[in-house]
Amino acid sequence: MHRMHGYDEQREIGMSYTAVEERNLDIVRTALRGAASDFTRFFDEIFADDVEWTIAGHGPVARTYQGMKDLYDNAEAALYQRLAEPLAVTPHGSWADGDEVIVRIRSASRAIDGEPYRNEYLYVLTMADGKVVSGIEWLDLHAYYGIVERVHR
Repeated sequence: MHRMHGYDEQREIGMSYTAVEERNLDIVRTALRGAASDFTRFFDEIFADDVEWTIAGHGPVARTYQGMKDLYDNAEAALYQRLAEPLAVTPHGSWADGDEVIVRIRSASRAIDGEPYRNEYLYVLTMADGKVVSGIEWLDLHAYYGIVERVHR
């Protein structure tokens, strides 16, 4: 019977990794643990300042960002300014393939209007020298746009 195993899932299903993959997984997992109660720490900890980050999907925030400032100013700030408390995250699996780490994440918080905010993400992170240098993010953009449109800051 297969069940969710979080951080140890790959070991239990028999996956093995190279030393580089293990190191990258450790960096990402450690950063996620440190960001469990505040997702912004994850980005601060392991994202390169000049990261190339793509939010997949449709709408105003679905595009490629050049650097953390671009990403924060034009996508992340709109969400974080509408939250009454930091965005808590729980990883639900992580895997590596070469320089890439794939991670499933769930988030939860409360908007300033008192309504809950929840989302799920799939990240493909490209690592170099211990930092995320590029990647792509899939998330529930309906939930994101819902809070951005509903809550006025």
